[in-house]
Amino acid sequence: MTRIFIIAILLITPASLHAQSSKVPALGWDLTYKTVLLANNVAPGEWISKWLGPNYESRAKAWISLWRHGPIQSSILVEFPAPHAGERIIMWFVRTKDGAYYYERAEGNPLYKDDKPPHETHEALDAQAYDNFFSMASRWQQGAAVAPENTPVGGIPGYDGFFSLYDRGTSRQMLLTLEDWAVCEDKKCEQWKPGRLAQALMLIPRFARK
Repeated sequence: MTRIFIIAILLITPASLHAQSSKVPALGWDLTYKTVLLANNVAPGEWISKWLGPNYESRAKAWISLWRHGPIQSSILVEFPAPHAGERIIMWFVRTKDGAYYYERAEGNPLYKDDKPPHETHEALDAQAYDNFFSMASRWQQGAAVAPENTPVGGIPGYDGFFSLYDRGTSRQMLLTLEDWAVCEDKKCEQWKPGRLAQALMLIPRFARK
């Protein structure tokens, strides 16, 4: 009986113990974004669908699967094309009991087969700044698509990004528009004010400096 007990203990390998202690936080997001596109009746021919591509899945999936900083209490993921160049920008904000973190990745424009090497940064954030940002952003509801006739010169009509939110077991996703970044007062956007996302990001010092 003692030998059987020892064998059973040996079968619990360090790898299996690690797997049990580091389960991936699901966060409840569809990182292909197909669900939120369908919910908002975005057709395959629209700009945001073409930019995303038919088989895309966000790099954030790898970040989440490799997470090792403790249970996630809340999180926000923002993915969008950079102005003008259309590079794919991914911004992931995370809050745990003990701190806050920020991950960022910039990739080439998928519409132009841009093979520019991706660039990633990871850093800790001021927890209070994150909390202020999350408090503002967590209240947002889905905005309306920007009509072509109301789109500033050089802007993207319809939708132009993705916003995913997780808050203590509750998840939701919505689409972004250029007005989440900047609200233009004329077609040339010579007069404008920051949109709700731009305003919220400025609550975090690293973005307020830019």
